[in-house]
Amino acid sequence: MAVVPSLGTGLLVGASQALAVGGPLTLLISYLILSIVAYCLTSTMAQVAAHVPAQYGTLVTHSYRYGSRHFGFAVGYLRWYTLAMMVPFEITTAMVNLGLWEPSAKVAIRITLIILVLHAFNFLPERAFKRTEVMFTGLKLILTIGLLAFSIVMFVSGPPGARGFDYWRNTGPMNVQLADGHLGRAFGVAQCLLYSAISFILLPELFVHQAEQKEDPQSAGILSMSRRNGLQVFALYILSALAMGVVCPSDDPLLTNFEAGVGYSPYIVAMRLRGVRILPSIVTTGILISSVASGRTFLYLSSRTLHALAENGHAPSIFYDRNRFGSPYAAILASGLFSFIAYISAAQSSTEVYNWLMPVITTCGYLSWMSASFIYLTIRRATKGKELQPSRKSDIQPLAAYLGITCSMVLPLANGLTAADPSRFNIRNLIPAYIGIPVFLVLYYGHRSINTSEGTSQVDESSIEERETEQTGSSRIAIHWINRVRSNMGDATDNEV
Repeated sequence: MAVVPSLGTGLLVGASQALAVGGPLTLLISYLILSIVAYCLTSTMAQVAAHVPAQYGTLVTHSYRYGSRHFGFAVGYLRWYTLAMMVPFEITTAMVNLGLWEPSAKVAIRITLIILVLHAFNFLPERAFKRTEVMFTGLKLILTIGLLAFSIVMFVSGPPGARGFDYWRNTGPMNVQLADGHLGRAFGVAQCLLYSAISFILLPELFVHQAEQKEDPQSAGILSMSRRNGLQVFALYILSALAMGVVCPSDDPLLTNFEAGVGYSPYIVAMRLRGVRILPSIVTTGILISSVASGRTFLYLSSRTLHALAENGHAPSIFYDRNRFGSPYAAILASGLFSFIAYISAAQSSTEVYNWLMPVITTCGYLSWMSASFIYLTIRRATKGKELQPSRKSDIQPLAAYLGITCSMVLPLANGLTAADPSRFNIRNLIPAYIGIPVFLVLYYGHRSINTSEGTSQVDESSIEERETEQTGSSRIAIHWINRVRSNMGDATDNEV
């Protein structure tokens, strides 16, 4: 099973606010919907990766090939700063998990320690880093499965009023938001989806990235492994959503830090309500370790993305340099600068900082979803869907790509619901929800206005081909299809974007 970096933080902590907003049944419905959408996006990205392998990742490389150099530039940096923004998000989640909700010097000290640990891990030799990745993956699995076992015990033998589906009956399965009746429940589902999306937003790309690293890039295993890992992780997420809704009441104020934002994990709240000793401290420590592990992985992925951009000539060459341990030190330091955003928690409530970072990241994720779907549809249109090997085809295409584009357009628009409560409405709350869109447009049109020479594009794209393809039969086929796609698309790719 693939255990992605977001497991343990986005799932165990991020679900608290979603549960409080929507209720237990709404949380389960939200996870089911997002699992379907994320699976469709996984299939979309994996089919492109299996058909035309790319050394530096499907999303970035194929954005240059099948969109335009301007589109590829914007998508490449979108991926970089989205992954880099996940580092302060994980650090802030660690502060929330520890109950450090109020700004203080204690918060700043702990943030500093975590940042130092994250950077220390990333300056290790890559082989040593990957060995520690296996260890942290095992800890995450043990923690998640252990909490599921705790939920089963409480479901069967919990105290009266707190066993089985008692909380569903006592507090109601679906909460209402902004209105009464069915409309209020629909708003509750929408807000629960928005709060839950952080747990799913990077899953499709991470599944495909892991498959590209482990499978032969010229085999059909990328598609099958990505989808298999997706189904396994989504099943784990759905079971966890059901478990959290069973053991924890959705109206407990600790879930939202007394309506200030995100609060304790539903599992921690459940243990406190039942008077369980020692175990809450163990789980809190486990979630803290998961946050640190996730932060170090996101710093690794973001720095390697910047390193790849530099290698292909789309970032300053200094980010391509490595130290004697093989670590791209300049790329790590540049990506690590985002971690200092976490220090806002030393001046403002960490729960509020969490709620500020979350929509910034999810909006960027939606843009990545849209870009991946666009890339697939562009390839399909150019090749007319022909000459794909049956083992590299997905039965749910092209509907999956169209669903990805639809959700990528609807969910950002719905982000405004998180600030729609009239009693707490502030126009500043809308900025995090939509700031990712103008940033992406500035990257695209800024690059387009500066790089007007067609010759630059051809040099960049040819360098990608030279570095990413081997002189084998399969790679020559890949180059053949790249050239055929370009010829079919003509010179109007920039206008299509």
